[in-house]
Formats: sequence, structure tokens, C-alpha cells
Amino acid sequence: MRLKSLKIAGFKSFVDPIQIDFPGIMCGIVGPNGCGKSNIIDAIKWVKGELSPKSLRSESLQDVIFNGSDTRKPVSHCSVELFFDNSENFLGGEYLEFDEVSVKREMGRDGQSNYFINNTSARRRDVQDLFLGTGLGGNSYAIIEQGIISSLVGAKPEELRSYVEEAAGISKYKERKRETESRIRRTSENISRLKDLEDEVKRSIRRLNAEANLTTKYKKLRDKEKEYQKFILTDDMNGLLKLMNESEKENKSIDKDLEKIDGDRLAFVAKRDVNKTQMMESLKKLEEEQRGFFESGAKISLIEEKERTVANRIEELSKEEQKNLVNLEDLSKELDSAKSDLSKIDEKVMQGIMNDSKKITQSIESNLNKKDSDLIEKSLKEFWKKGYQYGLGESGEAVETINVLRGQFASRNEQILKDKEFMKKDLAKEKLELSDLIETRKSQELKVIELRSNQDKANEEMRTIEAEITKLESEKERIMQQRNEKEVNKRTIEIDIKEKQERLETYLEVKDIDGDRDSVVQDLEKLQKRIMNLGPINFAAPETLEAEKERKETLSGQIEELETSLSKLDEAIRKIDMESNKSFHTCLNSVNKYLEEMFPKLFGGGFCKLDLLDKSEDAGLILMARLPGKKNTKLSQLSGGEKALTALALVFSLFSINPAPFCLLDEVDAPLDDDNTARFINLVNEMSEKVQFIFVTHNKISMEKSSHLLGVTMRDLGVSKVVSVDVEQAMELAQS
Repeated sequence: MRLKSLKIAGFKSFVDPIQIDFPGIMCGIVGPNGCGKSNIIDAIKWVKGELSPKSLRSESLQDVIFNGSDTRKPVSHCSVELFFDNSENFLGGEYLEFDEVSVKREMGRDGQSNYFINNTSARRRDVQDLFLGTGLGGNSYAIIEQGIISSLVGAKPEELRSYVEEAAGISKYKERKRETESRIRRTSENISRLKDLEDEVKRSIRRLNAEANLTTKYKKLRDKEKEYQKFILTDDMNGLLKLMNESEKENKSIDKDLEKIDGDRLAFVAKRDVNKTQMMESLKKLEEEQRGFFESGAKISLIEEKERTVANRIEELSKEEQKNLVNLEDLSKELDSAKSDLSKIDEKVMQGIMNDSKKITQSIESNLNKKDSDLIEKSLKEFWKKGYQYGLGESGEAVETINVLRGQFASRNEQILKDKEFMKKDLAKEKLELSDLIETRKSQELKVIELRSNQDKANEEMRTIEAEITKLESEKERIMQQRNEKEVNKRTIEIDIKEKQERLETYLEVKDIDGDRDSVVQDLEKLQKRIMNLGPINFAAPETLEAEKERKETLSGQIEELETSLSKLDEAIRKIDMESNKSFHTCLNSVNKYLEEMFPKLFGGGFCKLDLLDKSEDAGLILMARLPGKKNTKLSQLSGGEKALTALALVFSLFSINPAPFCLLDEVDAPLDDDNTARFINLVNEMSEKVQFIFVTHNKISMEKSSHLLGVTMRDLGVSKVVSVDVEQAMELAQS
């Protein structure tokens, strides 16, 4: 099994998704300081389930997510995925059939991690269990970081023991032991809990026995109560059936009354409709007669008004006639006077008078056309005023004018006489027509009075019919209300009958008893008092009692099984301790054997050994070493290079016992000189036949021995990039 590739996205300085392939067995990771080389090591540790920020060189776990740079924004999550070649079936169990196994971890800013094995959701523990006993477990010796190589030499005894246990595969035993101990605790707790439950069940059985006896007694009393209740229900049923029959009879009688009322009402409605038709016809006649009566009255009024107008006009003409006669007499007198004075008037003056006379004459003629005698009189007075003005009251022209005026007055009187005669004839005709209209109006008035009387009689009859209809409807409503009440009572009785029938169906298997109702009711009351005195009844007590008995048997069986299982678990713990102790000592001997070989190879001689601190089963280990040409010294007094080589001798010895899928070395060759580096890299090359090595280095010797180089750069500040280089191809290109 080896590491094929690594996918990183958003982890520390590796913000962009990238896949890093590890095609060789010796892969070197190179690059300048601070470019992110060690972040690859941290990514591998993180995907294995590491939770310590310190171990990942961070202040918090969220710091592993790319937090931004001058040119790049922060990201919200990160992911790392490892791909393993499992073609040799290194990982067994459920992954035995897979040639490739992937392990993935994702995390967001909320700190919540998600794990996947072969793209299937998994738990952190599942990932850790996957690597148990492979050298990549919790106490992994396959990942040697900066600073750890020297601290490994000075590790505490219990820490050194944990590395040996990991190499021995005891971590699997310890995990099994922890699980077994956990099962023992759970089993002990279950036994204790089950015993408590058993005691509780025993108490419950005692209580349920008493309750079951009480229930049995209660059921017997209830059975007797059912016999009494059946008797009462049957009696009630018979009474309800009787009431039902009576109700149906009453309803039939009510229905007959309703039919009669409906018949009477229909008769009155028909009569009302006939009367309505007759009233409408009578009303039309009345309206026609009234219309004629009012028209006759209007005509009479018009004729009377016309008669008054004609009489008034005749009277006015008579007055005008009398006035004209008076004027004619006055004109005759003035004519005689004018003739006597005519000789006295000067010709020149006479001419002025003539001119004024013409004007007056024209005025008189104009007024005569208008038939206004008052205006004629006014003109004459004006004429004589002018005549007197000139001193010509009896001029010859005036005489002529007076004669003309007399003729006009005479003509006007003749016209008045003609008009009066015509008006008198027309008035006689109108009086005759008026007499006929008065007679007609009297006849119409009598008809209207008659029709109105008939209409009043019809209205009275209609009111009588409506009153009868209203009375019948009120009676029907009363009877319908009574009918509804009866129907409600009937429905109530039907419901009671149905309810009691249903109840009686539940008493089919209850035997019938004889007796009278009163005695049965008394016996039932006494029985119910006895039932009440029993108190609360647990009806489920008999069934619960049987269930509790079965439960007790089950609990007893479970306790027995758990106690047996506890004994087996104790035995399993003992066997695990024996197997793990045996495996530990076997592994310790093997490690010391390889240390005897590895240490001289690295130092050119010398001696190194792991020894138990004491004789206890879980005793820690101490590391002892003697360098060639030197006396035994304390490990703390060794130089940095000596400590590094000593630690590498221990690590390589552990790998020889239980090779991990791969080994990660982070600048472990930094404190070594060229000679020691050469010995170190040669040993690595030798062991690469069994183990894949991935190491971070700045040493040229280590680089030259690598089969594949991964160059890590940081062109953009804070963002790492990876460039892959095949060393052999590079060398061939350089030589050509």
C-alpha cells in the first residue's frame, strides 16, 4: 500500500484545487522557506482526523481554511482527499476488494467537518479505525515533523511505549479492549438497571394481583347490572314505541286539518281573484264615467265663461253707443256756432287753423279705426283748444271737420248695433248648448255615484275575503307549528328508540329477568352503590398482570444472559491483555534487534537499545545509546545531528517491524552534515523497497537520491503552487 495522490482545495496556502501525485517511492518536496511545503504534511495529518490546532501549526482549527491574501479573497471551506493504492490488499475487511481507497475531509467556517471513505459518508472514528495498526494511527511514527525528531529521543517512557505498541499493532488490541471495557460498563449498568426493573416488576405483580381480583369482582357486579339495565331498557323501549304510535295518529289528524284549511283557503283565494277581476272592470268604468263627468263640467265652465264675456262686451258697446250719441249732439251745437263765427276769421289765420285741423282730423280718423271713442273725444277737445288759440273756433274748415266727425260717429253706432245683435244670437245658442250639457252631467253624476257605491261594496267584500284568508293562514301556521312540535317529539322518540335499540344490541348475550320495574330499579340502585364502593378499577389489570409476569421472566433471562456475557467479556479482556503484552514484548525484542543493525549503519558503529522502566505490565520505555568511540552519555547531551540520527534509527527500526503505507519526513536531514546525510539517505533508499518515503528537504544530496521531486512555489504572496519534476527524466535531459 502506498499514497498515490493528494487533492487539496482551500487548505492553508493551497487555495486553488490541485492534485499532487506521488508516482515514486522516494518523493522529495522542495522549495524556498515559507512557500507552503510543510502545509502538505499538515494536510495529510488533517485528513486523518487531527483536531489539535497546535499540531497543525494553527491557533484555531478554522485557521486551516485559506484566509485570503493581498490578491485573493478568503474561501468558505476547505477539503483534502488522500488516494491509496490497495492493490496488494493492505487494507482488509470491507475494503479488501478495492484496489484504490480514498479518504476525504471537508470543513466550513463553522468548524463542522465531514468525512468520506470511498465517497461514502463516514465518521471520524471510522477514518481512525481504518488506520489502526498500520503505523498511521493515533501514535503514528510514520509522520516525523520538524522538531519532533529531536524530541523523540527525549520522549517520556510512556510515549516511547506508545510508539512500540503502534508498531506491534497493539492499538487494535487497545481499541478492542476499550470497546470491551465499554461493553462491560454498559453491561454492568444494564444488569443493575434490569435488576431494578425486576424489583419494580415484582412490586407491580403484587399490586396487579389485588387489582385483578377487584376487577373480577367488579365484572361480576357489572354483569348483574347489565341484566337490570336490559330489563329497564326493554321497558323504556316499549313505552317509546307506544308514544310513537300515538304521535303518528296525532300527526295524521293534524294532516287532515291542514288539508281542510288548504281547501278552504284555495276557495277563498279563487273567490278573491274573481272579485279582483270584477273590481278592475268596475274601476275602469268608473274612471271612464268620471272622465266624462269632468269633461262635461269643463265644457260648462267654458260656456258660462263665454256668456259672461259676451254680456260684458254688449254692456261695453251699449255704453260706447250712448257716449257717441252725446258726442253727436255736442258736435251739432258746435257746428252751428262755427258757422256763425266763420265770417269773422282772417284768411291767414284760417290757414294755420286749417293746418292744425288737418292734423286733428288725421288723429280722429286714426282713432276711429281703433274704435276708441275716448280718443275721438280727446282729439275734438284738442281741436277746439287749437281753434281757440288762434281765435278761430268757428272757422269754415272746422265746420267741415265736424261734419266728417258726425258721419264717423253715426257709422260707428251702426257697427255697434250690428255687433250687439250678433253677440245676442251667439249667446242664445250657447245657452241652449249649456242646458244640454247640464242634463248630461246630471246623468253622469248619478252613474259615478252608483259605480262608486258598487266599488265600495266590492272593496268591503274583498277585505272580508282577505280577512278570511289571513285567518286561515294564521290557523294553518298554528297547526304547522303544532305539527312541527309533534314532528320534533317524534324525531326525539325515534332517536331514543334507535339509541336504546343500539344499547339493547349490546345486551343480546345478557339473560332476561322477570319482575316489576320498581323492584328492578331499587335493586339496580343498590348494585350501583356496591360498584361505587369498590373505588377505581384497573380493567387492564388481568392482562397487565400476565404481561408483567412475562416481563419478569424476560428480565430474569436477560439478566442471566448479561451476567454470562459479562463473564465472557472479562475473559476477553484477560485474553486481550495477554495477547497485547505478548505482542508488545515480541515487538520490543524485534525493535532492539533492528536497532542493533540500524544504529551502526547510521553512526558507523555504536550501540542503541530500548529497555523497560520497571517490571510492571504497562511499564514505560527508556532509550539508551552509546556512540562509537564515546563513553555512555545522556541522550540530552547529544548534538542535534546525533539526536536526529538516533531518532531515525528508532523510527526505521519500527518501520522494519510494521512498515506503514508511507513515511513523511519534514526536514529531518536539516541538522545533518553531508556524510551523515549520505548515510541517512542511503538507508532511506534501502528501506524504500518496503516503504514509500515522502520528505521535505533542502539538502542537495537528498534531492539527488529522490526519484521524483515536487517543487512548491509562491509566486503570488500567500498562495502556493506545485510543480512536479521526474528526476530521472531531468537527469537524462541534462546529460543530452
